[in-house]
Amino acid sequence: VGTGYGRVRLPFPKEHIRSEILCHGLGAHMMYPGTRTVLDIGGQDTKGIQVDAAGIVENFQMNDRCAAGCGRYLGYIADEMNMGLHELGPLAMASTKQVRINSTCTVFAGAELRDRLALGEKREDILAGLHRAIILRAMSILSRAGGVKDQFTFTGGVAQ
Repeated sequence: VGTGYGRVRLPFPKEHIRSEILCHGLGAHMMYPGTRTVLDIGGQDTKGIQVDAAGIVENFQMNDRCAAGCGRYLGYIADEMNMGLHELGPLAMASTKQVRINSTCTVFAGAELRDRLALGEKREDILAGLHRAIILRAMSILSRAGGVKDQFTFTGGVAQ
C-alpha cells in the first residue's frame, strides 16, 4: 500500500492507498496484537491512535499546531547545540536536574535553549527539560484520544 503525504501521487489503485493513521494502527496491531493505544511521533506531527481488537482505528487525535515536539523539533535542537540527533537522548539521561522549558514553539524553544545556556544551565539538564516538554505534549494528545488502554505501542521516527 501507499501511505503518508505523498500517497496520492503513487500509481496504485485507490484501494491500495491508506492513511498513515490506519497504517500505524494496523501495523502496531500486527506486531503486537494486544495493542489498543498507539503513539506515533514522526518528523512533522504527533498522533494518538486507539484501535480495536482487530487493529481498526476507533479514535485518533493529532497535534493541532506546528511540528513542536516532533522529530523536526529534535533536529532543530540538535543543530542549535551542534550535536548529532543520536546524542540528545543519552545526554538528557545524564541530567541531574530538569530545566523547565516553557515554549511549545520550535523557534522559541531554540531561543529559550540559548538563554538557558547563557545562564550557565548544563546542556544535559536543558535536554531533559526539552524531552519532558515532548512527553507532556504527547500525553495531552493521548488523553484527548481516550487515554492509554491495554497495551501501548510507540511508533514513528522519534520512537527510536
